[in-house]
Amino acid sequence: MAVDLGIASCGWALIEENGEDGRIFAWGVRTFDAPETAKERTPTNQLRRQHRGLRRVIRRRRQRMAAIRELLTTCGLLPNDAKTGLARPGLDPWQLRAVALDRRLDGDELAAVLVHIAKHRGFRSNSKRQTNAAAEDSKMLGAIEASRQHLIQYRSVGEMFAKNAAYVTRKRNRDGDYTRSILRADLEHEVRLIFERQRALGNTLADDSLHDAYAGLAFTQRPLADSEDRIGACPFEPEEKRGAKRGYSFEMFRFLSRLTALRIGTRHSERTLTVEEIARAAEGFGVQRGMTFARLRRILDVPDAERFADVPATEEGKRDVVNRSANNGCMQGSAALRTAIGDVAWKTLLGVPEKLDRIAVILSFRESAESIREGLDAIGLPDGVADAVMAGLDQGAFGDFAGAGHISARACRAIIPGLRNGMVYSEACAAAGYDHAQRPATRIEDIANPVARKALSEALKQLRAIIREYGLPNRIHVELARDVGKSAEERDEIRRGIEKRNKERDRLRDVFVETVGQAPRGAEDMLRFELWQEQSGRCLYTDRAIPPTAILAGDNSVQVDHILPWSRFGDDSFVNKTLCFAGANQEKRGRTPYEWLKDDTAAWEAFAARVETIRSMKGRKKRNYVLKDAASVEEKFRSRNLNDTRYAARTLIEYLARLYPADGTRHVFARPGALTDRLRRGWGLQDLKKVLESDGEKRRADDRHHALDALIVAATTESALNRLTRAFQQAEAAGSHRDFSGLEPPWPGFVEEVRTKFPAIMVSRAERGRARGEAHAATLRQVRQEEEGPAVYERKAVLALTEADLARVKDAERNAALVESLRAWIAAGKPKDAPPKSPKGDPIGKVRLLTNKKVDVEVRGGAADRGEMVRVDVFRKPNRRGEWEFYLVPIYPHQVANRERWPAPPDRAVTAHKPEDVWPVMDRSFEFLWSLHQRSFIEVERRDGTIITGYFVGMDRAGGQISIVAPHSTKAIAAGIGARTLKRFEKFRVDRLGRIFTVARETRTWHGVACT
Repeated sequence: MAVDLGIASCGWALIEENGEDGRIFAWGVRTFDAPETAKERTPTNQLRRQHRGLRRVIRRRRQRMAAIRELLTTCGLLPNDAKTGLARPGLDPWQLRAVALDRRLDGDELAAVLVHIAKHRGFRSNSKRQTNAAAEDSKMLGAIEASRQHLIQYRSVGEMFAKNAAYVTRKRNRDGDYTRSILRADLEHEVRLIFERQRALGNTLADDSLHDAYAGLAFTQRPLADSEDRIGACPFEPEEKRGAKRGYSFEMFRFLSRLTALRIGTRHSERTLTVEEIARAAEGFGVQRGMTFARLRRILDVPDAERFADVPATEEGKRDVVNRSANNGCMQGSAALRTAIGDVAWKTLLGVPEKLDRIAVILSFRESAESIREGLDAIGLPDGVADAVMAGLDQGAFGDFAGAGHISARACRAIIPGLRNGMVYSEACAAAGYDHAQRPATRIEDIANPVARKALSEALKQLRAIIREYGLPNRIHVELARDVGKSAEERDEIRRGIEKRNKERDRLRDVFVETVGQAPRGAEDMLRFELWQEQSGRCLYTDRAIPPTAILAGDNSVQVDHILPWSRFGDDSFVNKTLCFAGANQEKRGRTPYEWLKDDTAAWEAFAARVETIRSMKGRKKRNYVLKDAASVEEKFRSRNLNDTRYAARTLIEYLARLYPADGTRHVFARPGALTDRLRRGWGLQDLKKVLESDGEKRRADDRHHALDALIVAATTESALNRLTRAFQQAEAAGSHRDFSGLEPPWPGFVEEVRTKFPAIMVSRAERGRARGEAHAATLRQVRQEEEGPAVYERKAVLALTEADLARVKDAERNAALVESLRAWIAAGKPKDAPPKSPKGDPIGKVRLLTNKKVDVEVRGGAADRGEMVRVDVFRKPNRRGEWEFYLVPIYPHQVANRERWPAPPDRAVTAHKPEDVWPVMDRSFEFLWSLHQRSFIEVERRDGTIITGYFVGMDRAGGQISIVAPHSTKAIAAGIGARTLKRFEKFRVDRLGRIFTVARETRTWHGVACT
């Protein structure tokens, strides 16, 4: 059995082998929703968290203002604590805040000031990583600092806003403009000053008890929760938590691990660092934030003639020894802490590194200053160290402290001695009593990435269904799409890389025509041309020029060779291919370039020099060309290239392995997608997944290809790999060209069987039965009662305005001057440097326009669009001719969420182009059939006999028409299907294995309770 798992699909296949013969036993596809938005790829749990956070902010603000009203009422400043008690027509709170410093306020005025400040209480950062100082990369904090410069000239924020010309016309921020942002600390100062001045002016209401109670309500902010308890366990020390990534021991462990693996050499030989060199490199650890290769060269006094393996000389000053970028130094945590506490304290604490590690944990996983201080005091630090750390915290010195390493600080400290003695990581682990390959069992529910968690859980459900039906197979092969386990940002980066690659291929295709004189005939021509360009038109083996006419795949005078033989390394990627003359390939045979040329020192040196001079070639490819110790790494390389070792694949394999008894036999294997792609092409099945167009290959809009890929993975057995390896070995031994084209199929008739059975694959799509998602759209529009009924207004950016929109401006007569200003601005071509102005002189960003929208969902006096339809309840009733007519009742999330307003499900069925209040009510004369959800499988027959079968994907509320997509493709859609006059309307259930079952009737439910 095999599965091909993507972030929203699971292809599966079962094959039966009998000696040299075989057959496809069963195959299919299951698709499901990825837990992220379709366009922005934002995880849905992140959206839910954001929405919950916003609701929490609104709730707490409401509670805070209610408490302040109650306080002001108790102290006699307000007549009652109702919301209307705050209404004070004619009082300008900004002016009152200014005059409060010079004259006594009465109770109403003081209440207006205090309520106004409490409503807009300024910014205070809760994070230790974002101090209240200005930051170049923070627009808001920069604007706050600019406002504070203005504030120097005034006694309070209120006085500045009331008197400074820059703030008089506008007091609030606008979209992307934070120039009116204020620090909460400055507002707290203003309140203290107001109370002091009012007491000095004889206002008995402004006493200390009111000030203290008010400040406690208006300005208190809950600290962020610490996350120390959520750190995972160490694989080597299960009782220990994983260490802080910026901790001293973890940074030293990573640094030494890299040093012991580092190789320095010339073209003749390579060596590892000596124990003495490792000690010199580690001396003064933490003095700087990182260690570039250039700095390491100076410390170790490495001659210019020697090179760090896989590091181009031009990159030595740009690369950190551990991290790729010098901006992300490998010892920045240690450097920050060492700078904060000073060299004397640092050297003292080096004798007890567990205390340094504990400081890093506290700084990384505790959020509030109080919690951090409490943790530091519990360590038992030397005098003054805790104070120095807190001072550094205030200055933002520890902004990079976040996240955990993969092992505990205790394990790091146990491994470090071996690393200092020159042992590589695996040896140092063994010396400390650890198995470096040991990994803790991962629970799928503990996987943080929601996309990976969903994909893996769906894969397990699918596998259980298959095993229940067909039994446990002898072997399971797994292939995971490369985006499984990747974050949205990483997948976007992959997508951008593919787009960039496609654009580059388009460019190369044009260059190919100019160079060769004809269009490329396929992927092989383009591969040969790209290699030819990368190699500057020369064979690197012989240093002879390759004529452009020899690039064409039909010319066998030049061949594509695997730099490191495929039979030994299993690498068929671009970075392991070169274009060479056939004679050189025949002479090199199944050897690496070094094994071939090492006996001729001059030839090897000349070859290595040629490789080094090619600037456009990636470092990894150069490594393949000049690799010397092939015997020590070829098994590791082959295993990596023929097996998927990513964490998501490992986790799934761990789960599947538990299905089998501990009999010493390996039953579960992971295959990389690159190998599947090569075999699909080699067996002549690429056209079932992709179509060749003039601008290259394009994937077909057909989900059945997931089953095809699973079948290829299933057929990639160990015996098939051995046959493939032998074929390459024979070709390499003879020095002849060999690629994946024309491969022997897994069994006779394999290709024909695939092509015959492929059209019958049934794609099973998970029906979305739960009411999830937003109850309504986030945008609220203003609703105003007018003579014709409720009118809905929306705000529109002026840059998007047209001349026709001006007729819809709210209160156009009253706002005639505003309308004319906008009209003139539009006529002038909407100059961005001269935005339209209001009659007061303020720049206009948005205007309110009348819409033709109805009040879909009423929210806090405004109107919002409905959320996505949850389900459609289908009823039927015979007409006068005795023919069935079908009625569709749409149900939305806001109706499901509001039980008080909707104690029973909606009962009005859509009538095309009619208002909802005239839709027919589904009384007892109508017969309920079933509910349609997203991806319910249905079949309809029109009166003319046309039959449409597929998955339901939606209904047009205005016309009462449904849309259906084909079973195999969500792109093949049939829309505008009128349901009322259908001749036949049936619903089916498709199980995980693609089997179809008729749904005769369902019981109508509401919140899980039958209501039919």
